[in-house]
Amino acid sequence: MRLPRPRSISLANKTLLLFGGAIALILFLAMIPPWLRMRDLGAERQLEISRRLVDVWIRLEAQARESGELPALDESGLIELGGIRVRAIAPAEIESEAEADPLAQRVLTSTGSTDAIEPRTDGATRVYHYARVLRDDEGNPTRLLILERQGEDTGVLLVVNTVYLLSAGFLVFLLAVLGFYLVTHRLVLAPVRALRETADAVRKGDLTIRSTIRTGDEFEDLARTFNQMLGVIQTSQEHERSINRALDLKIHELSEANSALYEANRVKSEFLANVSHELRTPMNAIIGFANLLLEIAEKEREESGDTPELKKRTKYQNNIAIAGSHLLYVIESLLEMARIEAGKVRVSIEPVSISDTCEGLMGLIQPLADQRDVKVRVEIAGDLPLIQTDAKKLHQILFNLLSNAVKFSEPSKAAGQAQVILTAKRLYAPGDNEIPSVRVAVRDTGPGIPESERERIFEKFHQVEGGETRRHTGTGLGLAISRELAAILQGTLTLETKAGQGSTFTLTLPIKPDETLAEEIRLERNLRADLASPKDWGIDASTPADSVGEVADPNL
Repeated sequence: MRLPRPRSISLANKTLLLFGGAIALILFLAMIPPWLRMRDLGAERQLEISRRLVDVWIRLEAQARESGELPALDESGLIELGGIRVRAIAPAEIESEAEADPLAQRVLTSTGSTDAIEPRTDGATRVYHYARVLRDDEGNPTRLLILERQGEDTGVLLVVNTVYLLSAGFLVFLLAVLGFYLVTHRLVLAPVRALRETADAVRKGDLTIRSTIRTGDEFEDLARTFNQMLGVIQTSQEHERSINRALDLKIHELSEANSALYEANRVKSEFLANVSHELRTPMNAIIGFANLLLEIAEKEREESGDTPELKKRTKYQNNIAIAGSHLLYVIESLLEMARIEAGKVRVSIEPVSISDTCEGLMGLIQPLADQRDVKVRVEIAGDLPLIQTDAKKLHQILFNLLSNAVKFSEPSKAAGQAQVILTAKRLYAPGDNEIPSVRVAVRDTGPGIPESERERIFEKFHQVEGGETRRHTGTGLGLAISRELAAILQGTLTLETKAGQGSTFTLTLPIKPDETLAEEIRLERNLRADLASPKDWGIDASTPADSVGEVADPNL
């Protein structure tokens, strides 16, 4: 059982107790010497009285001997003369007396004094024994005189003086404690209480209070410093309040601006999605009819030969088909980014061969590379395993990287012909603590990307500001879509580049997706879908996944 903590003693009581104890100890120590001296004075007084009485007894004895009227000894061996009773011991009995009485022994053995006195107690009575030795001219003891008398007055006097001494000490103690109490409460504790009351008021929130101590000492300096501190705190608090009011106003303005921007972004996204969705159908028709016209022109060439009019018409039809395909790619990019922002990207997880994917991409990218005189080669490690991922998303990411690499590759004096290298290797060997992954990198010999643009290059609709990039068409969505898709596949897309020495885009994917992370990504996509209207991106929420040619994976 835990005992309750004892109540603390106040500073006033602590000071009073300590000071009172110190005064009591000092007074006690100071009264010891006077009391001892008083006792010694009483003993000296009794010694002097005993000496005078013995002197009177000796004179009376001499007179009695001369007159022949010396009284006889009583039963105790005392001779009484003039009311004074003294025991006179002859020289023959001095030795035996010394052996029986320590006082006699002390007088006989003393070389500097011939008498001594010793107080003894007989019941409740205090008796003084006085001994004096008489010696001849040669120093031999001739008589030993012993006087026994009561000293009632000395004991009473000692008691009375002790009482007076204690009374005076007690009075001094009371006066000292009273004086110290008044001094401490007026000069020390009163300012401390005033400061404590001021501090309590400040703790309760009153910063307008000020300490009014006027003692002319360190307490007044402390109060002045305390008031200055309160002034600084009050000024700082008022300044913070004004800043908070300004911040509240700014936050309100930003909130309104943010709401307006959100609405504008929503309208923009809805407009882009709806326009892109509506443009895709007529563009498919335009591309289809352009291809049909090209087939008709090809049959006419076979039947009637290659005439100038047919060449011109074929050229125009081919331009229509190429421009339509490019426009359709732009529309598809806008729709894909809209789906990603709305959380409506469907993922189908299946075993995928990195080698087969890279070989297929080489067949698609080779015509574009031949047009730009770019050499494309593949370096694939032989130990690449099958990975669990979405084949279409992987194909889209790598195609975007390869098309950009071919588009921006330029021949150089050091490397000669422009090159694009696609490499794939296993990142971690089996048995390591790291997550088993594969790394696919696309390296080109283009102009590189400046340091300030390395992160912005992945932003939507952003293109590097430079002479080289302005010569190439594009929407600036390829890398943004690729990074978003890489994150959905639990991978990362990074960039390593150096101005004038080309760039390397690296895609790292796990061999097998993590189910916990997949669930988090799925929840994030669902949140995006809940925040967006079902028809925001031109996609009907009731349309099943199979309608877009994909099967949704329940783990993602």
